[in-house]
Amino acid sequence: MVVANVPFRLPRLAALSLAFVFGVVGFAMGINALVKSNDQKDLVKKQAAPLGATVNIDTDDVFDVGCVVTVVCALVALTSLASLVSLLFARSARAFTFLGLFLSFLTIWLFASLVPMTDFVANRQAKVSAFLGTVPLPDSIIQTVQQQLGVTSVYRDIHYLRLAVILPWIAFLFSAIASALELMAARRVRNAPLVDNTTAPAMTSTEPAPSYKEKGDANVEQVQV
Repeated sequence: MVVANVPFRLPRLAALSLAFVFGVVGFAMGINALVKSNDQKDLVKKQAAPLGATVNIDTDDVFDVGCVVTVVCALVALTSLASLVSLLFARSARAFTFLGLFLSFLTIWLFASLVPMTDFVANRQAKVSAFLGTVPLPDSIIQTVQQQLGVTSVYRDIHYLRLAVILPWIAFLFSAIASALELMAARRVRNAPLVDNTTAPAMTSTEPAPSYKEKGDANVEQVQV
């Protein structure tokens, strides 16, 4: 049994499509940040190795929350795609409700992950330490080497980290809109008329009951007892 009319069809189609697109983009930006971060770490360590120096770069704070944001963006994209399929090809009220609730959960999860990640990127930097043998090198030398290599430990100055924060916020925006529309639509379909193809329309007749009359008995009808 399916609903006869799908509520908010065009707004949901637009919001779910944008949530899917930016979910994929947010996921891609997270993977891109991970790859480029590892490449920069390898570059610094390779430059320091011929000098006999050991470099440790700690980015666990932004790395851990960034992985969560990346995974949630992927889940938002998949859920939005499933909602689009349900919107276009299925009209089950139960499917609308389940997908709307799950997308709302992902939206809240994404928000809870983006808040600390945004704070880390805006206000923190990687913890870089270098040792020549067992002797720690001063920060001034480390910063000079970073400038020579064209790298920085300040998160907000790293282009791919800024993208990994900004674009998932857009995914959050459209995911929030889409989840709200899904829940509103799910509420409407509970009271919407249903279409049941297995039920045939009832046959009614407005014809009067037959009467049996003899000649000369114009007002006598047969009465069934």
